[in-house]
Amino acid sequence: MVLSIIILLLLNQTSQAEQLLKKGDIAKLKENCSGLEDESFFLGEVNFFEKDFESAITQYSKLLASSKYTNDALLRTLIIKELENESLEFYVDAELEIARGNNKKATEFIREGIAVDSSTYSYAAILLSMVYEAKNDIALAIQVLLDAVDLRPNDLFAPYLLKKAFFLYEVIKMHNEAMDIYERISIYYPDSPILPVIKERIEHISQ
Repeated sequence: MVLSIIILLLLNQTSQAEQLLKKGDIAKLKENCSGLEDESFFLGEVNFFEKDFESAITQYSKLLASSKYTNDALLRTLIIKELENESLEFYVDAELEIARGNNKKATEFIREGIAVDSSTYSYAAILLSMVYEAKNDIALAIQVLLDAVDLRPNDLFAPYLLKKAFFLYEVIKMHNEAMDIYERISIYYPDSPILPVIKERIEHISQ
């Protein structure tokens, strides 16, 4: 009984931490993630948004392989390692503004990041897609992602863009198009950690 109560409390705390992250309330997240099962992920996110990228990678590396945040941590690590710090700092600011509902300011930061280094456009497309998604323009959010993959199919972020497109198609119940995305990832990115995530999602839906 006591163990069940403790588990419920931890689940509630994790849910609260997720909500704080989604809202972009990093200061409060920093105060409330201590002791959580996936504390290292949330601390990594705090470090990421505070632009302490080395500490963020250190925290992400502590995450257990079984954690539901493992793929998110891998993506963050990839972002930090592949992007130049100056452009990355603009993109961090953009993501925070998206979470806080300031899409105009977010778009300005994204443009600044692209201006610093146009080779980062694939990652910028993920953020632009988030802006359009926040505006409830899902079709344009998907189009931005697919155009970016067509532009740079060999970019390391390409499978992540396709993953996001897959889930957006699922949101608007375009299941055939979502399956086309799954097939595309299977053919062109068979070794991507994204593939089993999408496969698991498909199996869950079909049950």
